[in-house]
Parts: sequence; structure tokens; C-alpha cells
Amino acid sequence: MDVEIEQLRTGDRTAWDRAFTILKAISLSVCCSTAPDLNHHDHEDVAIAAITAVVKYVKEGKSFEECKKLVVTISKNRLNDRFSHDSTEKRRNDLGESLEAKEGFDAADPAQELPDVAAMKGERAAMVREALKQIPEKSRKILEDSFFNDLTQQEIADRHGLNLKTIGATKDRGLQALAKVLKKKQFML
Repeated sequence: MDVEIEQLRTGDRTAWDRAFTILKAISLSVCCSTAPDLNHHDHEDVAIAAITAVVKYVKEGKSFEECKKLVVTISKNRLNDRFSHDSTEKRRNDLGESLEAKEGFDAADPAQELPDVAAMKGERAAMVREALKQIPEKSRKILEDSFFNDLTQQEIADRHGLNLKTIGATKDRGLQALAKVLKKKQFML
């Protein structure tokens, strides 16, 4: 069941809980597909920042569907900011301005990476991919097309021979199912 924006405007706690679960799953999916090498805490930070921005938008928004699209955009923008920051840090390291560069340690070199850090990389993305396998195939395919293949709902509808309303409803059910699977694995706590 989708969330009605009016319920959010009135402060309905149950609606906010559902909205948070859905928006967090969307943001984490974007993070895991766009930046699988970032750790879980970085993904969580991006998700919380995106949801916080969307909460401010609820007063002006026309629908919860707009909120979902907005959380995708904000998540991508936050990741781009992170990549830009990392790129600046790398240039600084290359110039010898950081302690790592002075000590001859290059964090971008996998051969010098600590074993526990290397093991954690991609762990969260693998969890999401595994969770996707546990939801119904129709929902999984629509979520993959939407978040991993960046297709519009119309393109997804055309690809699967379904109408837009069915795509939207299936996508929402898929996100809810994904959130439940991830919550069971304590990924979202």
C-alpha cells in the first residue's frame, strides 16, 4: 500500500513509518548500485540526508511518487558530491599534502588495502542483490529496470507490456518487499 501525501502532511505516524521505509530502501538501492564500494555507514548517511530533504518537501509536494523521485535525485547528488570530495582528496594525496601520501601509503591501491576494509567493500551491495532475489520476479525486474537501468516508468511499461498504473503499483510492492527482506537481515536498522 502506497503512502498518501495528505497522510504525511497531517503527521500520520503509520504513514511516516511506511514512507521512511520506502524512501530509505530507494536511497540505499541507488547508493548500492551507484557506489557499491562505499561502506554501509556512507550509504546510510546519504539515505538519511536525502530523506531529511524530502521531509521538507512534503508540504509543497503533490504526491508521494514525487517524493520517491526526489529521494533518487538527492541520493545521486549526494553521491556525486562524495565522489567529487574523494577526487579532491586523491589529488591532495598525489601532491603529498596528506599524511598517507607522506608515509607512502596510497589508499586507492588495493594491494595496500587493509584486509578487513577490503572484505567490507561491496558487502552491502551484495546484501541488496541477494535481497532482490528473494522478492517476486515481476517486482524484481521492475525495480532493476527502474533503479539499475535508469528506465522511466513508460519505458518499463513498454518493455514489460504493462500499463503505467501496474508498473507503479508493482514497483511500490517490490520496494516494500525489499525493505522487509533487508530489515529481516538487520540491514536497515
